[in-house]
Parts: sequence; structure tokens; C-alpha cells
Amino acid sequence: MYLANPRLFLNGEKPRLIDEWQVYPAIWDEIKNYADETHLKNQFILTGSFFPRIGATNHTGSMRIVKIDMTTMSLFESGDSTGEVSLKALFDNPNDPISVYLDNQKDNINYSIVKGGWPEGVLNPPRNLLSYGKQALNSICDADIQEASGKNLSPETARALLRSLARTLSQNVDNKTIIEDVNKSGHPLSESTFYEYYNALLRLFVIKEIPAWCPNIRSKTSMRSLPKKEFFDPSLACAALGIGPEGLSRDPKTRGFFFECLVGRDLEVYSKTIDGEISYYRDRLGLECDFVIHLPDGRYGLFEVKSGNEHISDGIANLEKIVKLINDFNKENPKKTMPLPTLRVVITDDRYGYLSKEGVYIVPICCLKN
Repeated sequence: MYLANPRLFLNGEKPRLIDEWQVYPAIWDEIKNYADETHLKNQFILTGSFFPRIGATNHTGSMRIVKIDMTTMSLFESGDSTGEVSLKALFDNPNDPISVYLDNQKDNINYSIVKGGWPEGVLNPPRNLLSYGKQALNSICDADIQEASGKNLSPETARALLRSLARTLSQNVDNKTIIEDVNKSGHPLSESTFYEYYNALLRLFVIKEIPAWCPNIRSKTSMRSLPKKEFFDPSLACAALGIGPEGLSRDPKTRGFFFECLVGRDLEVYSKTIDGEISYYRDRLGLECDFVIHLPDGRYGLFEVKSGNEHISDGIANLEKIVKLINDFNKENPKKTMPLPTLRVVITDDRYGYLSKEGVYIVPICCLKN
């Protein structure tokens, strides 16, 4: 039963941290009132595992409360990246050469994918690398999804949905395909019920949607505009499928998708420190770019993710094709030209980092930072 006076939560030394505030949404409005009365800044930190449903608070918090989406730790934060290459520095000095050499990156990355970026996993490395992902997954399916949705959703159906999302990780798969996959697993799921589960997982920051970048350089009928579904942390996808480092090693194709999820997590963390927004490009003619980072000043970078040094040339070729497409568009439309990318990068699990002869940065993920 809730306290009658939410102001009681605000009493005490400042700044004051209130965890899982969404359990008692009245705290949000009370802090808004406190800010209006005192005009003091940086008095409270509100943390929560999900955001309350629309209408749970009377005020948006605009101009009083700054919202920050927290992720699990990036490789640089967890100490698994040397940080020799800075994303900001690449944007600011896009022609400066880099020279990096790393040992045993591929094996280390398998462990990082499965272990995840959980702070507890860094402080207390688990014997079973899947353990923290499994703990989080069990909490999500057994309790959190019910609380986030406000409905009695089935834990087993939630697990089946997460397994399906993990099998299609980093791929453009429509919701209908996922619903069919869950139904085939023996867990009936209608379209309307799917969205109850799916929206709850979004609100829990278990999965996220990466929007499509749709520049005016290709016919709109050729563009793929559906968002790409990703897990916030690849360890959750590993836990959903029960796949460990050895399993990733035996299945290079699956490992490639999981590696892309890991890279996407880190790129989003690093890009936010320079106010960047992340998207992806893919069209029906086969041209793609795994990630696009846009900065507020109009600069943007194209990022391909390639597992194995034998595929680096493919990543470079993809980026070159996009640049050619933009150049061709600009020639045909001189009055509404589109700027070329400031940066072109292939993120790899290889040992070497350098600037290629084509002007494309080859950057091992384990040397990157913000």
C-alpha cells in the first residue's frame, strides 16, 4: 500500500537516489513540484528497470527532469577495450591514420558476447558465463514483463518470443514471421497479444528498435523502412538460446549476428556521448550499411560490421557503393545535393586497426571508445 504523502521520499541528504521509482509514480510529479518550488538543480536521481505506462504520471518532466536511457556496460567501460581509438576523434580528424595491434581478440569477443556488460559480472566474474544473462532473462520472464505490461503474461510464451527474437538477431524480420515462429514452438500467440509482450520488452529495455536511415538517394519503393530489432545486450540473446562461447565458435554465421549486436550496443553508448543518433541502411537491391551515426551538426558516419579479416574487403566495397550512390544522386540533382559521409568504418574482430587505401577505417571493436 502506497504512502499518502510522496514528499516523504524526497526528505534527506541531497543529491538523493530513488531506485525503482516507477513502482510509485507519484514520486515523479512530486519531484516536478519540488523543482518548481525550490528552483534547485541536480537534487534527485531516479532509476528504474522500466518506464511506467503512459498516464501514470501527471507531468512529462519537461524542463525539470532529464531522461537518460542506461545500457549495460560497453567493452571500454568493462575494461575489455583498450580505448586506443576514439569515435569522437575519428569524426573530428577523419583522415588521420591509426595503427593498432591486439592479441587474441576473437576469443575474447566470444566471452564478452556471452558474459554481457553487467556490472556485477565485471566485479564478480562468473564461472558460468551465461549465468548473469540467465538471471536477467528469468527475472524478465517470470516477473518483470507482468509488471511492465500490467497483465498476467505467460513466462513460457515470453521465453519463446525471446528465443525467436534471438534467432533473428540483427536481421530484418517482420513481426508476422516472429509470431509464426512462436506459434510453431507450441505457444499460441495472436497479433494483438504479440504486441502486449513486444511492447513490454521494449519498455523493459530488453530489446530495442534501430530505425532505418532513408536518405533521398534511392527510390522509396526500394528502401527498407522497418526498424531493425536488437537486444540491448547480446548476453540476453545467448541466454535465450543457451549458447556459450564454444557454440559461437562452432557457428560462424550465428556468431556474426551476435557480434553485430555487441558492436551496435557499443556504438550506441559511444555515439550518445557526442549526441549522436544511430540508424541502419538496407534496401531491397542488396545494398546495406549495418549502422549509420548522425551528429547534430550534420556530419554522419557509415559503419559496417565484419567478423573475420577475410570479409573486411566486402565491408569496404559496401561502403564504397553507398558513396557512389550518393555521388550519382548529386550529379543528377545538383540543386539538392546530399553531403558525403564524414567517416567510413569497418568494425571487426580482427587484430589490426588501420586506415585503408580507400580511406576507410578498419577498427577492432576491442580498441574503440567514445
